[in-house]
Amino acid sequence: MPDEVEVLASRATVMRNTIEAERKSYLSSARLNYGGAQLIRFVSSTAGVAAALLGLIPSQAVEKWEVGVVAAISPALIAAGRQLGFQQKANWHYRKVDRIKTLQRRLTFELPASPSADNLAAVSRAWSALDTDMSKEWEDMQDAPTTRPGSDTPSAVGARNS
Repeated sequence: MPDEVEVLASRATVMRNTIEAERKSYLSSARLNYGGAQLIRFVSSTAGVAAALLGLIPSQAVEKWEVGVVAAISPALIAAGRQLGFQQKANWHYRKVDRIKTLQRRLTFELPASPSADNLAAVSRAWSALDTDMSKEWEDMQDAPTTRPGSDTPSAVGARNS
Protein backbone atom coordinates (compact mmCIF):
# COMPACT_ATOMS: atom_id res chain seq x y z
CA MET A 1 0.00 0.00 0.00
CA PRO A 2 1.46 3.36 -1.02
CA ASP A 3 2.37 5.76 1.73
CA GLU A 4 0.90 9.27 2.06
CA VAL A 5 3.86 10.98 0.36
CA GLU A 6 3.45 8.81 -2.77
CA VAL A 7 -0.30 9.42 -2.86
CA LEU A 8 0.18 13.19 -2.57
CA ALA A 9 2.90 13.18 -5.23
CA SER A 10 0.58 11.21 -7.50
CA ARG A 11 -2.26 13.68 -6.90
CA ALA A 12 0.06 16.61 -7.65
CA THR A 13 1.09 14.96 -10.92
CA VAL A 14 -2.54 14.31 -11.89
CA MET A 15 -3.39 17.92 -11.05
CA ARG A 16 -0.46 19.25 -13.14
CA ASN A 17 -1.43 17.07 -16.10
CA THR A 18 -5.11 18.00 -15.88
CA ILE A 19 -4.35 21.72 -15.62
CA GLU A 20 -2.00 21.48 -18.62
CA ALA A 21 -4.61 19.67 -20.70
CA GLU A 22 -7.18 22.31 -19.78
CA ARG A 23 -4.75 25.12 -20.67
CA LYS A 24 -4.10 23.58 -24.10
CA SER A 25 -7.81 23.17 -24.75
CA TYR A 26 -8.64 26.79 -23.89
CA LEU A 27 -5.66 28.07 -25.89
CA SER A 28 -6.90 26.12 -28.90
CA SER A 29 -10.39 27.61 -28.48
CA ALA A 30 -8.92 31.10 -28.13
CA ARG A 31 -6.94 30.73 -31.34
CA LEU A 32 -9.93 29.30 -33.20
CA ASN A 33 -12.21 32.17 -32.15
CA TYR A 34 -9.53 34.77 -32.89
CA GLY A 35 -9.00 33.21 -36.32
CA GLY A 36 -12.75 33.36 -36.97
CA ALA A 37 -12.84 37.04 -36.04
CA GLN A 38 -9.90 37.82 -38.30
CA LEU A 39 -11.35 35.81 -41.18
CA ILE A 40 -14.63 37.72 -40.98
CA ARG A 41 -12.72 41.02 -40.96
CA PHE A 42 -10.61 39.99 -43.94
CA VAL A 43 -13.53 38.75 -46.05
CA SER A 44 -15.56 41.83 -45.12
CA SER A 45 -12.74 44.18 -46.15
CA THR A 46 -12.17 42.25 -49.36
CA ALA A 47 -15.87 42.46 -50.24
CA GLY A 48 -15.86 46.20 -49.58
CA VAL A 49 -12.85 46.75 -51.83
CA ALA A 50 -14.34 44.51 -54.54
CA ALA A 51 -17.64 46.44 -54.43
CA ALA A 52 -15.80 49.75 -54.69
CA LEU A 53 -13.78 48.55 -57.67
CA LEU A 54 -16.84 47.12 -59.39
CA GLY A 55 -18.62 50.42 -58.88
CA LEU A 56 -15.75 52.53 -60.17
CA ILE A 57 -14.77 50.51 -63.20
CA PRO A 58 -17.19 51.03 -66.06
CA SER A 59 -18.26 47.68 -67.43
CA GLN A 60 -21.19 46.29 -69.31
CA ALA A 61 -20.52 42.84 -67.84
CA VAL A 62 -21.40 43.81 -64.26
CA GLU A 63 -24.98 44.67 -63.36
CA LYS A 64 -25.86 47.17 -60.63
CA TRP A 65 -27.57 44.50 -58.56
CA GLU A 66 -24.37 42.41 -58.61
CA VAL A 67 -22.39 45.36 -57.23
CA GLY A 68 -25.10 45.78 -54.60
CA VAL A 69 -24.86 42.15 -53.54
CA VAL A 70 -21.05 42.35 -53.19
CA ALA A 71 -21.40 45.64 -51.27
CA ALA A 72 -23.93 44.05 -48.89
CA ILE A 73 -21.54 41.26 -47.95
CA SER A 74 -19.32 43.56 -45.90
CA PRO A 75 -21.89 44.93 -43.41
CA ALA A 76 -23.60 41.54 -43.23
CA LEU A 77 -20.35 39.90 -42.18
CA ILE A 78 -19.56 42.64 -39.68
CA ALA A 79 -23.02 42.24 -38.11
CA ALA A 80 -22.68 38.45 -38.03
CA GLY A 81 -19.22 38.68 -36.49
CA ARG A 82 -20.46 40.92 -33.70
CA GLN A 83 -23.51 38.75 -33.11
CA LEU A 84 -21.40 35.58 -32.93
CA GLY A 85 -18.88 37.35 -30.67
CA PHE A 86 -15.73 35.61 -31.93
CA GLN A 87 -13.50 38.41 -30.63
CA GLN A 88 -15.12 38.47 -27.18
CA LYS A 89 -14.88 34.70 -26.92
CA ALA A 90 -11.23 34.72 -27.98
CA ASN A 91 -10.43 37.34 -25.35
CA TRP A 92 -12.28 35.34 -22.68
CA HIS A 93 -10.38 32.16 -23.59
CA TYR A 94 -7.05 34.03 -23.49
CA ARG A 95 -7.92 35.39 -20.02
CA LYS A 96 -8.76 31.86 -18.87
CA VAL A 97 -5.43 30.58 -20.23
CA ASP A 98 -3.61 33.33 -18.30
CA ARG A 99 -5.33 32.36 -15.06
CA ILE A 100 -4.61 28.68 -15.64
CA LYS A 101 -0.93 29.54 -16.16
CA THR A 102 -1.02 31.27 -12.78
CA LEU A 103 -2.27 28.02 -11.23
CA GLN A 104 0.46 26.08 -13.02
CA ARG A 105 3.15 28.40 -11.65
CA ARG A 106 1.67 28.11 -8.17
CA LEU A 107 1.65 24.33 -8.38
CA THR A 108 5.15 24.14 -9.83
CA PHE A 109 7.04 26.90 -8.03
CA GLU A 110 5.16 27.93 -4.90
CA LEU A 111 4.50 24.56 -3.28
CA PRO A 112 7.10 22.69 -1.28
CA ALA A 113 8.96 19.78 -2.93
CA SER A 114 6.69 17.39 -1.05
CA PRO A 115 3.33 19.15 -0.93
CA SER A 116 0.93 18.41 1.88
CA ALA A 117 -2.73 17.56 1.43
CA ASP A 118 -3.54 21.11 2.55
CA ASN A 119 -1.23 22.57 -0.15
CA LEU A 120 -2.94 20.57 -2.88
CA ALA A 121 -6.38 21.36 -1.48
CA ALA A 122 -5.57 25.10 -1.59
CA VAL A 123 -4.60 24.85 -5.27
CA SER A 124 -7.73 22.83 -5.96
CA ARG A 125 -9.90 25.46 -4.25
CA ALA A 126 -8.19 28.20 -6.28
CA TRP A 127 -8.87 26.21 -9.45
CA SER A 128 -12.53 25.79 -8.51
CA ALA A 129 -12.82 29.53 -7.77
CA LEU A 130 -11.23 30.30 -11.13
CA ASP A 131 -13.78 28.08 -12.91
CA THR A 132 -16.67 29.70 -11.02
CA ASP A 133 -15.45 33.24 -11.75
CA MET A 134 -14.82 32.52 -15.42
CA SER A 135 -18.21 30.81 -15.83
CA LYS A 136 -19.90 33.89 -14.37
CA GLU A 137 -17.86 36.12 -16.70
CA TRP A 138 -18.88 33.94 -19.68
CA GLU A 139 -22.58 34.23 -18.76
CA ASP A 140 -22.30 38.00 -18.33
CA MET A 141 -20.45 38.28 -21.64
CA GLN A 142 -23.20 36.40 -23.49
CA ASP A 143 -25.82 38.87 -22.24
CA ALA A 144 -23.90 42.07 -22.96
CA PRO A 145 -22.96 43.68 -26.28
CA THR A 146 -19.28 44.01 -27.17
CA THR A 147 -18.01 47.36 -25.92
CA ARG A 148 -14.61 48.96 -25.77
CA PRO A 149 -13.53 49.64 -22.14
CA GLY A 150 -14.35 53.24 -21.18
CA SER A 151 -16.88 53.61 -23.98
CA ASP A 152 -20.63 53.31 -24.12
CA THR A 153 -20.70 52.50 -27.82
CA PRO A 154 -20.48 48.93 -29.10
CA SER A 155 -17.28 48.09 -30.94
CA ALA A 156 -14.82 45.26 -31.49
CA VAL A 157 -12.44 44.61 -28.61
CA GLY A 158 -8.86 43.86 -29.64
CA ALA A 159 -7.19 40.51 -28.97
CA ARG A 160 -3.59 39.66 -28.44
CA ASN A 161 -1.50 36.89 -29.87
CA SER A 162 -0.19 34.22 -27.55
